[in-house]
Amino acid sequence: MLDLSQHLQSALSHQLQRQASGISQLVLAYSGGLDSQVLLHFLAPLCQQMAIPLTAVHIHHGLNPQADSWAAFCQQQCQLRQVACVVRYVHLAKQGNIEQRARNARYQVLADYITSPSALLLTGHHADDQLETLLLALKRGAGLTGLAAMQPERAFAAGKLVRFLLSISRQQLHAYAELEQLSWVEDDSNDDLQFDRNFLRHQVTPILKQRWPTFLQTVARSVQHLQDAVALADFYTEQALADCVAEDRLNLSQLNTLPALQQNLVIRRWLAGFGLNPETQWLNTLTQQVINARPDATPQLQLGQYQLRRYQDSLYCLAELPPILESVSTTLTVGEPLQLASGLGCFSWHASESLGALPVAATAQQFEVVYGKLSLPFKPAGNVSKPLKQWFKLWQVPPWQRARVPLLLQNGELKLVAGYASAYPATAATCWLSWQPA
Repeated sequence: MLDLSQHLQSALSHQLQRQASGISQLVLAYSGGLDSQVLLHFLAPLCQQMAIPLTAVHIHHGLNPQADSWAAFCQQQCQLRQVACVVRYVHLAKQGNIEQRARNARYQVLADYITSPSALLLTGHHADDQLETLLLALKRGAGLTGLAAMQPERAFAAGKLVRFLLSISRQQLHAYAELEQLSWVEDDSNDDLQFDRNFLRHQVTPILKQRWPTFLQTVARSVQHLQDAVALADFYTEQALADCVAEDRLNLSQLNTLPALQQNLVIRRWLAGFGLNPETQWLNTLTQQVINARPDATPQLQLGQYQLRRYQDSLYCLAELPPILESVSTTLTVGEPLQLASGLGCFSWHASESLGALPVAATAQQFEVVYGKLSLPFKPAGNVSKPLKQWFKLWQVPPWQRARVPLLLQNGELKLVAGYASAYPATAATCWLSWQPA
């Protein structure tokens, strides 16, 4: 066990020394189980020696009758090592995919402690966990990113998540913990074969490792190749995405210049910015029914709390917004800023011409702010009069945005279309009005 001890000591010391000057907080995801107990055993003296603050966070799920005793054990172990320990309680309904919901709850809690780029979260994931993660990814038909399993380091909350033990097997950790006479929590739910990961752990991976004793190492090599491929794909996808994104939308003409496989990667990366991770079938439907719809169509597709819509040559991802009541109007007084309801933005005033601001003449004192009256005639300064809906088409305003654009009336006459045009010529302006959409 000397080699393992030296390996852990070296790996932890190297990582901490490499980032020591920039680490403000080290957080250990501490279940009290074998892997996190070994990490606590190594981290406590190292952090004290290097004057790095260490906090162990234990998540109390309340799902096991022994949960209270586990929390007490963790507090006792931390107290013995002079490490700060926090016990956080989460409440989960015992239905559905309890594994996934428990995992999500844990990471939501742990994110509370990673509040700066200099904060690190450490977890006890080891080589056997990596193998199980790969097999689960194969089972669900995951893509390249899923098959790349767990990375040794990745962004998490405002900082980073680091997994020191990915090259070490559960058997090595167990032998070391026994040699050092460590105590740890044994969670009996880890023996419940109804959970996929437990089934793999007890029924599948032992046979694989028995048949091929170096299986963990060869899997680690394959995962590294996959992670390298993901990194390369990410690099080129980010470049392509930057070329395709225009303000709040995806430019489909630019997207169509890319190979089909890269188009899917770019769409996925763009949607990931909204927290969305669609299945392959949904992505195919998006391509067929929305992106490739006839040019005059305005198709849409729902994904979670968002709608994917196409207009002209652009794809939009839109959050659900409160409806606009066309019967409701607001008064805007010249010179006074106004915050609009229903997430419709705000008005502000300027003494001189400003980027995006519209001219307002001295004859104006107050305006009635209304919405959705697209049949009103409008005559922008220097132009002819047309129904507002025709101007919106000329300005290429997407149909779903038109009812959310504030219209400013004076004595029932449309004088300004917020953010677009004014009936007052710039030469007659005594002040300027800008609208900032939400």
